[in-house]
Amino acid sequence: MAYDQYFQNGIFSVPYGFKVVKEFKGVSFHSLEWFGFILESDEAIIVAFRGTQSDPDWISDAEIYQEAFPYCAAKPLVHGGFLSIYESFRKDVLEGLSTLSKEKTLFITGHSLGGALAALHALDLSVNSDFTSIYMYTYAAPRVGDPTFAKEFNQHVPASIRFVNLADIVPFVPPTKVTGPISKKTWHYKHTLTASQFLLRKGSIVKNHSIETYIEAMKTKL
Repeated sequence: MAYDQYFQNGIFSVPYGFKVVKEFKGVSFHSLEWFGFILESDEAIIVAFRGTQSDPDWISDAEIYQEAFPYCAAKPLVHGGFLSIYESFRKDVLEGLSTLSKEKTLFITGHSLGGALAALHALDLSVNSDFTSIYMYTYAAPRVGDPTFAKEFNQHVPASIRFVNLADIVPFVPPTKVTGPISKKTWHYKHTLTASQFLLRKGSIVKNHSIETYIEAMKTKL
């Protein structure tokens, strides 16, 4: 649905029993784009983020230098491109959530780049909101931050699952150790818990990574 929102300029089908609380755009390398939405039912809240689609998104993905994540006391280092996008819509998302019941179960989800944004959002909310029940499910998410980020995330967001297709390259980037070609500075990346792995080959890098492949695998798992 988050991909439909992007391709259809904000239009997508809302599941039965849910209503749209807020749709939001973000800035990816100077380009303002649809990135996701907040839905609410009588029992639950969903925050969903889409993955890479545009040329600016690819540029943001490649900005693998790290910056301090300012929304928790430890100030862990995270992917600069992901953080830039997240900060561009953070205020809108928090405003959308501010009026909702903090007793409802909150589900945060995303695919690919959206999975990275979901991880940043999940840690942010766990530290800085009154929501008492936060769950995160991501699909094909890349590494997001350094070992300190992974430690903070694992501590504050224990109810999280990263679904990983072992035939998909994206969950294995950035590498655990990256050296800037110009600055020669070294950054370290580490995945968060908990990985749920499967193997589904679809004949190409793009198809192995696609949301349709992950949906097919989830149907098999369920």
